[in-house]
Amino acid sequence: MFATLRVTKFAATAIAATGLGLAAFAGAGTANAFYSVDDEFLNAISEEGISYDSAGTAVSNAHYVCGSIDDGADPLDLGDEILANTDLTTHQAAVFVVESVFNYCPEHTALLP
Repeated sequence: MFATLRVTKFAATAIAATGLGLAAFAGAGTANAFYSVDDEFLNAISEEGISYDSAGTAVSNAHYVCGSIDDGADPLDLGDEILANTDLTTHQAAVFVVESVFNYCPEHTALLP
């Protein structure tokens, strides 16, 4: 009887521990689900010193880059366009184009210099 009670307690403890472990694992997956492609893009450009008034506008401009490449634009020309219309440095304009492609249209990665 004593052995049966120990086995029962052990089994209950193991089941509880497994349940807690699975709950923690499921929670970790949920937390990562809230981290989006937009977050990746915005963090990447922010790390390069590229500031923006609106996250939505920055993401929209990234989609513009991809749409333009879809329509046949050269990524280098898009970098020049960004330089002409912003106060970004050459390096920052290049980063904006590259991060746009990496995050929103990776199928065009081969077109990057």
